[in-house]
This record gives sequence, structure tokens and C-alpha cells, in this order.
Amino acid sequence: MAPGRTPKKAKTGSTASVPVPAESVSTKAVILVGGASKGTRFRPLSLDCPKPLMMVAGRPMIEHHVEACSKLSSLSEIILLGFYEPELFSAFMESCADKYSVKIRYLREASALGTAGGLNRYKDDILAGNPSAVLILHSDIACTFPLEDMIEDHFAKQNKCTVLGKELSFDEAHRYGEMVVDSNTMELLHYAEKPQSDISPVINCGIYVFDQEIFGVIQTVAENRKGAGGYGRMEDDESDGFGSVRMEQDVLMPLAGRKKVFVFKTDGFWGQIKSPNEAIYCSGLYLDHFKLVHPELLATSMNATLRATLGRIPSTEKFDVGMSAGKLNIVGNCVIAASAKVSSSAKIGPNVSIADGVVVGAGARLQNCLVLEDVVIKEHAFIKNAILGWKSSVGCWTRVEGSKETPTIFGAGVTANNEVIIDECTVLPHKSISKSCFKEIIL
Repeated sequence: MAPGRTPKKAKTGSTASVPVPAESVSTKAVILVGGASKGTRFRPLSLDCPKPLMMVAGRPMIEHHVEACSKLSSLSEIILLGFYEPELFSAFMESCADKYSVKIRYLREASALGTAGGLNRYKDDILAGNPSAVLILHSDIACTFPLEDMIEDHFAKQNKCTVLGKELSFDEAHRYGEMVVDSNTMELLHYAEKPQSDISPVINCGIYVFDQEIFGVIQTVAENRKGAGGYGRMEDDESDGFGSVRMEQDVLMPLAGRKKVFVFKTDGFWGQIKSPNEAIYCSGLYLDHFKLVHPELLATSMNATLRATLGRIPSTEKFDVGMSAGKLNIVGNCVIAASAKVSSSAKIGPNVSIADGVVVGAGARLQNCLVLEDVVIKEHAFIKNAILGWKSSVGCWTRVEGSKETPTIFGAGVTANNEVIIDECTVLPHKSISKSCFKEIIL
């Protein structure tokens, strides 16, 4: 919301719009990135890269968040909050600061404090400068990020907390937190985390707008937890005495039905990224969205001249690639990094993301997959429902495939020899595969 602008009237509900003084309008965004003890479902990929920096639709997962936040005219700062080592995010933050012209920094928790405990630990840092609103975003989601509309709705209703919601089928909604919502006011009346029965088809999308008052609520919960010994608080906890707090169970549930929390519903796409198969699926959602909002990012059959030549990948194979290729054979929505070398006789797509330094040989076929940096895919290889880790190699006529529910995952530096089939397997880093395998974990 631009300074001096009166918020729109809320799309749902009867509360009148109230102008926000121009000089007081500012928004901070906090992206909750978790830490190394999280993301275990992303192994072996998370052994070499923090989960929030995993490539989804051609860019790190949380870059989609950063881009969306950067479009807020009232944004003053983006904070990454988690318990990874800060240096893991340094290059990413420098890149985003330059690319999106945003102020971005990292705050490190000494240990896991739950999804809201870190907000209490760094309350003073987050609220410095007296922001009008604080956006809280979970890192492991993919969506259209209707942040401007959500914030305007928050101010228009003078909410204390606004939660992004989306209506799904009951079967789908049971996988997430379900919210019972007043259809007139959009107030959150009841919250249930992954219920077995049909509570509500409206789910919590993991994005919040907080008034500063909510930080006081979190602090009270944390103090009560600490005073009671706190669930999960260990003797060797290095959290400086700050208690662990869960956003949904400890904050939203007690505030439901007290005219404190309201829901803003989105009709755009939404997905959760807890596991590799969900990363592939959500990459496809983003690519479909790019077709509407960022068509210039998608590879087409005529943009082969954008492929730069690359000499740093050692290979004895000859690739008809780069500037010499007349066109690319693209099916559906795909992203291909400018430094990738893709043969004009390879067939790519739909839903394929190819990172920098990748080489794709003649006659190769790629579908529904993520190919990370410096991977070499040789002639006539077939890749489907898979993630290929950094610097991996797939031999000639080799098939690497899985199902949509159980994709094949290569850790970093995996080598698959010529003419083997690897189906629904998880392969740890730096392993060599010389024979076919099915539904195996290769240690």
C-alpha cells in the first residue's frame, strides 16, 4: 500500500475503511526458514543445500517470497529468521538485495524455538522502526502471494491478525490446518490442525499479517511455556531462556473466536513443499503462473540463441547446443538457465527446470523434473519424475524415473552409468550406479 493511500474497502465484511496516516505506513516481512534439523524429508538434497534455497521453478524456493515482498510499496525490510548458519544465506541475500532493491538480513536463533518462538526472541529487532504491519511467511509454501491485497484488507478491517486462507476439497484440507470462518465477517472462529473429520474446507496457507499486539500474545505464551518447563525444552538448550512457541497451536487456536484473527481468502494457486515430490509439483504451479505474469522467463522452441556456451563441464560427448542450435524442442512450460547447453534434438517438458551449467545431450527426453547445477545428461537418456542433484551424471540410454508420489532423487555427484534403469530410488551423494535398481535407497 503506497504511503498516503486510503486502504480499499474490505472485500468481505462490514467494517468501514479507516485511513492509515501516510507517515506511519511501513511493512516488514519475516520469512521463517527453519534450520538444519528440519527438512529431513528433503534428504539427501538437504545434505548439501538448505531446503529454503532448493531450486523450485528455476530459482531458490524463498526467492519467490522475496520477489513478492519486494513489490510492496510499503516494504521497509525483509528478515530471514531461522537457525541455519548465517553464511549459508549470504550469497543469496546479496543477490536478492541487488536484484530486487530490497533491504534483507538474517537473524539466527540459537536453537529451534518453534514456528513463533523466534518471533518472540527477536521481537525488538522485528518491531524496530515501528512498522504498521509485519508479514510472516513460512518458507515451504508456493502460491501467488496476494500480499498487497491481504495487507489492505488487514488495515481496512483494523485486524490484529490476518491469515491467508484457501478453500479446498475436504479430502485435501485434512492434510493441513483447517479454519472455521464466519462467512460474513471472515473472523476465524475455530482452528483444527490436520483433523480427521470434516471441520472446514478452508485451510491455513502459512502467511500472516500481524499487528504489533500479536507479538505481546506470543511473548505471553513463551513466558508461560518457560515457566512450566516448556515442551521440548532441553537442559542443553541454547535459546537464551526464550520459550518454544508454535504459531498455529499456541497462538491461532487460543485467539480463534475472540475477534482477533480474520481470514483473507485467495483464489490463486497454493501448494506446500515438505518433500521432493511436492517441490516438483509446486515448480509446475509456478511455471504455469509464469506463463501469465513472467512469460519471458519460460523457454520456448525459438529461444535457443539465449543459451550461452559453457566450457567448464568436462565431457567427451559432442553436443549440438548453444549458439549453434537452430531451436529447442520445448513441450509445455519449462525454465532453462542461460548457461545451460541443451541439444536441439533433445525434447524438454512439460514442467522441467534446468539450472546453470547443465548439459543435455542429443535425443535426451526430460519431463516433470528438476535438474540442478552442473548436471550432465548424455545422449538418449530419459528423465521423468526426478530431481538430479548438483554435478550428477546420467549415462547414454539410461532411464531415471519415478512416480509423481515417489520421484527418484539423486544427491550431489551421483553417477549413473550407461544403459541402466533407476526407478523410484533415493541415491545418496557421490554414489555410482552400474546396474538397474527399483525402489531402493542406495547408501
